Amino acid sequence: MESEQSQNFNERLSQWVSNQGFWFQIRYSMSGSGSKGTVMFHLLRMGFRGLVFLLIVAACGWVYLMKRLESEKFRAGLQDKLKAGLHATEAELKGFGRAQGEFNIQQIAAEGGNETFFTRLEARNLRGKMNLLDGFSNNWDTGTVFISRLDMELRAGADDAESAQMLSKALFTRSGGVTTNAYEIAEASLSWGYSDRTRGEITGSNLKIQNSATGMKLMFTGGKFSQNWLTDLSIVNLTIACDPEGMVFEKAEFRRGEGTVDLSGTRVTGGERPTIDGVAKLRKLGLDSVLAPAMRNFLEGTISGDFKVTGSTNSPEGVGFEGRILLDGQDTLTLRDRVHLLKALSNLDIVRNYHRVDFTEGYIQLKTTNGGMSVTELSLSGGDHFSIDGGFTVKLPTPEEIQESLNKAATGGATPIFDGEDSEDVVAEPAKKDKALDFTLRKAGQAAKRAGGAKALENTSLMDRMTQTLDARQLEVQATERSSRMLRYEGSVRITLPPDIFERSPRLLQQFPVDANLGRIPMVVPLKGTLYELTLDQAEELYQQGRR
Repeated sequence: MESEQSQNFNERLSQWVSNQGFWFQIRYSMSGSGSKGTVMFHLLRMGFRGLVFLLIVAACGWVYLMKRLESEKFRAGLQDKLKAGLHATEAELKGFGRAQGEFNIQQIAAEGGNETFFTRLEARNLRGKMNLLDGFSNNWDTGTVFISRLDMELRAGADDAESAQMLSKALFTRSGGVTTNAYEIAEASLSWGYSDRTRGEITGSNLKIQNSATGMKLMFTGGKFSQNWLTDLSIVNLTIACDPEGMVFEKAEFRRGEGTVDLSGTRVTGGERPTIDGVAKLRKLGLDSVLAPAMRNFLEGTISGDFKVTGSTNSPEGVGFEGRILLDGQDTLTLRDRVHLLKALSNLDIVRNYHRVDFTEGYIQLKTTNGGMSVTELSLSGGDHFSIDGGFTVKLPTPEEIQESLNKAATGGATPIFDGEDSEDVVAEPAKKDKALDFTLRKAGQAAKRAGGAKALENTSLMDRMTQTLDARQLEVQATERSSRMLRYEGSVRITLPPDIFERSPRLLQQFPVDANLGRIPMVVPLKGTLYELTLDQAEELYQQGRR
């Protein structure tokens, strides 16, 4: 009887204890009250309740973290951290999200300042590792960040030594809260330089960036490379090692057609005016890669030679090249009859024509700097057909020379003798580019009009301004091509011709007799004026004398 009463009492006590609070049950169990079985029962029930409690807390925490990533506050905070990490004056982030342990950003735009290594940056479709707690705690390891497209305009230098140090610090100092081991960019386009004397670019290249404790390594494959008069070269292998002292081109191999260019070993020393020191090795490179568009209808062929590269990307003189082009049978230079003198010679020579003159032997010593070129030694031979030697300079026109050219165009200063096909070609070549340039200018003007002036432009989004900046840079490139038609040539060359070229023109034979030592007819030809004016006076004289 007492046993049944004791059992009933224990059951009612257990029931009462189970209805009490969680912490009371723990204290009751640890006090040793109740039977051993009852204690185990209570522990199991409390363990289950504790598990449910922890699951509820975890679920709430997960929901909070997920909602946090989707909040405008988090996006704004991330944008602020991006701005601080890049040392940018302005930054904009669009389309942030997270899925399957990775973050995704649709677009990033940033504008640089005195402390940044860039003036403009735009990246699209970024992704990398991101756990729920990343960005909440201090450490976030993104692993390798993948970017589908990057457009960046690099700073060519700094205003002073202090700004240069700040630039280096911004580039090589790692952010304390975020660690990125590497970047893989499917399509990278980088540009640098403020004028045609310093301008260069890499477009549409696959880029891998590997960070290290002392710097970084950039590995480009594919895409195009240009620097000054070296244009549109296909990138075979471009590996650049960067550190706070500057950068070294460990591998710099380029190709265009059968021609190659090797800039391996070139060094760029950092500072407010970064200095370049290296050698460009050209082998069978087509002239369409090095000549201004206006000159390609006058001269064609391939060249080889080693050129010393000097100068700075942040100086008025710009980047310069100096070296010798050597024709030793492997390369050929062809001068076409767009040169007025050659057209006149074709009309006078009854045996040969001068529609094209091929040079297979000789050399050209040249130097480019400050937007111009100096040919100090010129000696080319086209066999018995034609030879030329001398020197000349090419420079940008003065304001007076520009005005003189405009006056000639306004008054129709063309010569009637050459008003035929050649004259039309001379006019047509600039006209094609003028039409394209005019179209681009109208497009830019319409964009500026829509922006409503400078004040409205400031109110547009950073990403919209980036697009307008790209258009402006294209305008600068086209303006450079246009200015190449206004370059002024000055110098003198001596050509030699076959002894029988003037056999039908006694007046010319008397004026230009055969040199007994050479067995050929020498003729001194002054060079002065624009590309389209060269040898025009001599051609007119030959044509008029030959018709009498």
